Amino acid sequence: MSPQQSTPWVEDAVRLAAVAGVSVLMTFLVWEFIETQFAASDESAHQMHYARGISSSLITAALIGRSVYGRSRRRASALEDAVERHTQELRDAQRMLQLIVDATPAALVVLDKRFNVVQANRTAEDVHGGVLRGRLCYEALAARDDVCASCPAVESFAGQGVGRIGQRRDPRTGEVLEVECHPLSLGDGDDYVLLVEHIVTEQKKLEARLLHQEKMAAFGLLAAEVAHDMGNPLSSIDAQLQLLDRENLAGETTEVFDTIHHEVRRLHRILHEIVNFARRRRDEACLVSVQAVVEDAVRLLRHDRRMQSISLVNSFDDDTPAVFMIEDHLVQVALNLLINAVDAMPDGGTLRIEIQPAGNVVALRIHDTGIGMDRSTLKQCIEPLFTTKEEGKGTGLGLSITKDIIEAAGGSLELHSSLGHGTTIIVSIPAARLSEADGVVAGNASPE
Repeated sequence: MSPQQSTPWVEDAVRLAAVAGVSVLMTFLVWEFIETQFAASDESAHQMHYARGISSSLITAALIGRSVYGRSRRRASALEDAVERHTQELRDAQRMLQLIVDATPAALVVLDKRFNVVQANRTAEDVHGGVLRGRLCYEALAARDDVCASCPAVESFAGQGVGRIGQRRDPRTGEVLEVECHPLSLGDGDDYVLLVEHIVTEQKKLEARLLHQEKMAAFGLLAAEVAHDMGNPLSSIDAQLQLLDRENLAGETTEVFDTIHHEVRRLHRILHEIVNFARRRRDEACLVSVQAVVEDAVRLLRHDRRMQSISLVNSFDDDTPAVFMIEDHLVQVALNLLINAVDAMPDGGTLRIEIQPAGNVVALRIHDTGIGMDRSTLKQCIEPLFTTKEEGKGTGLGLSITKDIIEAAGGSLELHSSLGHGTTIIVSIPAARLSEADGVVAGNASPE
């Protein structure tokens, strides 16, 4: 024990010795006075000596006991105050730590070796749609009956360090997650793992939109180059045809001339349509004709070989008003929905497109006679990363992005389908209107 630690005990000993000395001195003085005044004989003086000794001991013991007791109580009270203060500090630190953990944008889940959820922050409960603590992780996080085949926690428990997994989608909330797993040792003899789930739903949607824009830009450059490389030879052929005198040609030769001339004109028209579709579109909200955008998309889609076995039926109301949104976004919506419809009819069928006003909105209906979807697939098809296509042939973000674009424009997306009876998609977008006050073009909702 250091000198600083022993000082309080020395002070207590000195204090008790002083109390004992004073009490003995006072007791002896009192008894000395009593003996002087009342001792009548040696026998009575001898008895008073005994009484003096006993009383001095009792008084001294009582004073020392009272002093020790008071000191102990003060020390106990100080210790209780210190314990309470430290306990409150621990509570405050724990509360602050919990606030920080709950405010963390990543979902944090702690698992034991039996794959039970020991702790989970608020973000994790929001992502997975409910209380997680005390539940099996594969049931709570993946809605499965057993451990996932690519579970990163298995790798961490096996001593392989940080376990990583690719993207996955929560089956209940549809959030897209990137997961990593860290081993934990808390000193209680048991091993744990910390699952860190980063929510990347919006990031993946943004990446898909940027990819679409990059594709459209590349397509525009390619279309311009193709138009230049093919346009000049076609113009030369057309010029040479015009130099020929059709009236002086023989019968069969005349038919060949007409066929070549017709096909050259058709190639010119196709190149013109491709260039018009791929041209750079406005990236700010404006008045957009849904019919014009859909017709552009259909013209491009006609060159898909699968369209040869698909009958296209259009029903466009010429009185349909324009909508107020970003044109390129509407192009992306039309392409996504039309390509999905074509994909659903690998053996051919009928693709029906209807555009008409419906109250204050413009309704776009796309119906295919394809394979359709069962209830489970229909329920999940709009969720990010969900796809029924083969690996590498779809991102699972097309319908999700389409829904986001339509809702950002103040509209709505409906899907109706049954297995073997095709699918109908209804897009409703608020019709554009003119402000009566100043004539400024406006939409019924913010475009983005």
